[in-house]
Amino acid sequence: MPLVAALSALAGLVVGPLLGLAVDRAVDRERPEALLRCATCGRSLGRYSLVPVVAWFARCPAGHWSRRYPLVDLTAALLFGIAGWRFGWTWQLGPYLVFFAALVVMCVIDVEHKLLLNILTYPTLLGGLFVVLALSTPNDFAAGIAPALWAAGTYFGFFYVAHVVYPAGMGFGDVKLAPSLGLFIGWLSDDPIRGIQSMLSAVLIALVVGAVVGIVLTRNRKAEVPFGPFMVVGAVAVIATTTPAGI
Repeated sequence: MPLVAALSALAGLVVGPLLGLAVDRAVDRERPEALLRCATCGRSLGRYSLVPVVAWFARCPAGHWSRRYPLVDLTAALLFGIAGWRFGWTWQLGPYLVFFAALVVMCVIDVEHKLLLNILTYPTLLGGLFVVLALSTPNDFAAGIAPALWAAGTYFGFFYVAHVVYPAGMGFGDVKLAPSLGLFIGWLSDDPIRGIQSMLSAVLIALVVGAVVGIVLTRNRKAEVPFGPFMVVGAVAVIATTTPAGI
């Protein structure tokens, strides 16, 4: 499926500036007239900031340049390419593209502001539930509903307990993100046990990657990275390496 992956990656590159705009809108909803804003001083970068690739070179009136915008575009292209390679021209491709787009927005906000906003986590979960329940049966994949729901519930329970036990180390934003990740991981399986096993694999990857990055940042005396992006890395890794049962 190289062609689908390439076209999906190109779509991610095009959608990237809109995801950057979504980041700014979600964080600061009091200035709806602004386009993408400078990460340093908050000034608008102008209408060219929404043009793919061109936006990478946009500077604010004060001359600041931010690497956030090319990183958002390239990350979106990477995740969209993974979805295209994994699902091809199938009915599951669209939902995972939208899901990955939401993950990019949430990760950027979490890294920059240490927040996982309700305005993003709840609609992602509700939209995922609607998609799983509405699309599975018409596409002869009713067996995928139970694994998705079990993985979502287990993922939520795991991180909720972690939050209760150690709230300083596990924010409730991570708890709110967990069921969406579990839902889309479990949806790849037609068996609840395998769905939960995949979910646990994602948790393990997130913990290992988070620990390694944490050690590196500690040694270099750099700022800490919240755990949400590592959860996303684990989920995407499992989705990328799991053969979907519904296609």
